[in-house]
Amino acid sequence: MRAATRGRTVDGAVRVGDEPEAPAEVPEIAVMASGCLGLISFPRLDGRVTREQIDERWPALLPALREHPGIGFALVRSSEHGPVALGAHGELRLDGGELLGVDPLAPFGPRAAHHVARTDGFAHCPDVVVNSTWWSETEEVAAFEELVGSHGGLGGPQAHPFVLAPAAWPWPADGVVGAEAVHRVLRGWLGRLGHEAYAEAVTA
Repeated sequence: MRAATRGRTVDGAVRVGDEPEAPAEVPEIAVMASGCLGLISFPRLDGRVTREQIDERWPALLPALREHPGIGFALVRSSEHGPVALGAHGELRLDGGELLGVDPLAPFGPRAAHHVARTDGFAHCPDVVVNSTWWSETEEVAAFEELVGSHGGLGGPQAHPFVLAPAAWPWPADGVVGAEAVHRVLRGWLGRLGHEAYAEAVTA
């Protein structure tokens, strides 16, 4: 290591390349990809940017996302209706369950709306969350990055996790949504097994 890093040490730290230059200004838009999810933010605007603001400033953006064949739905927050899932032929208003046209979440399973609403509730949810198309005939999603597999979004086998445990251990009758809900179940099991530190997690 000493030979490989000779001449690249500055103040005790190894410098592999040139220091990246800080951007001259905050970008107008920031886009990240994670599996079959696309995360879009507008850093120059404070807080969660609403659907209405996006339609006013970039009127072609949401229609283009909705109509793209590789996109299943986009999540945005409306100042009037709250979280909304937008698809090519309809939209689902998650707070009240109001559906206009074709439900864009229907292909992603009966609990898709719960998962999408949970994402909307994250403190740092992006301004627009894009979930790719899922093709039922091939059980595949359209990943936004060049990987063999994909995870993190809805669609296909990735949306079917499992817990291997004794059948006698209780599981919520209405199922669970999200890692924190699974964590509560696991804590409850530990409490029932006699771990006093988790006794408060045991529910009737």
